[in-house]
Amino acid sequence: MASNATIRQVVFDVLRTVRENHPEAKITRGQVAYWVIMHADRLRRMHIGQTSTGRFMVTYPSIDALVDPITGRNYCVIPASIYDMEDDKGIAYLSYDAQLDLNAPAFTSTPFTRTTPLQSRRLYMSEDEKPSASNPYFYTSGERIYFLGCEQINLLKVEAGLYTTLQAYDPTLDLDVELDIPQVLIPTLKNELLSMGLFVSKLPKEYNEQIKETALNVVTNKDLK
Repeated sequence: MASNATIRQVVFDVLRTVRENHPEAKITRGQVAYWVIMHADRLRRMHIGQTSTGRFMVTYPSIDALVDPITGRNYCVIPASIYDMEDDKGIAYLSYDAQLDLNAPAFTSTPFTRTTPLQSRRLYMSEDEKPSASNPYFYTSGERIYFLGCEQINLLKVEAGLYTTLQAYDPTLDLDVELDIPQVLIPTLKNELLSMGLFVSKLPKEYNEQIKETALNVVTNKDLK
């Protein structure tokens, strides 16, 4: 389950507690909003990595498959910001519809198996594992996902299930939307933020001013009033 708490509610709750317990702390609402998003995103990533839940997976059913004009390799552009996790676990699945069963959803048709450029060399030397249209592989490079085994077919679209990150804080972000992390993580989030608030308040003045200036450059928002 999601938290049911909005970003604004968490921001004001943390800020109120800091000001009640440490009235000398010079912490702005803009700074707290930035920290809320940053720490919530980290906790959400940890939760995804430790569980097999699909709660935070976003499905992209029709991503354009392209061909690099220089290398001739098939690829697609990752359509959203995803978590950089071990073994590319920010990609839950990747598949394409080979028209083998018109009644089956695309993600059940032909799944891609993850590999790396180095590992792919070995795959091509094995008849059982060699990439093909019926046994395709993928590997990531920057914002691209490259496909192996689809060179001889007209690959037009792929479907992907991705674990996307929270939207980064910016002046246009709606603070009244639900903070999309599990309910159970809200107390942990608040404790982390309160600890950080106390830490910042005790830094030497010159460091505090530098942090404040950096945060305000990122999170100044007329809605935080």
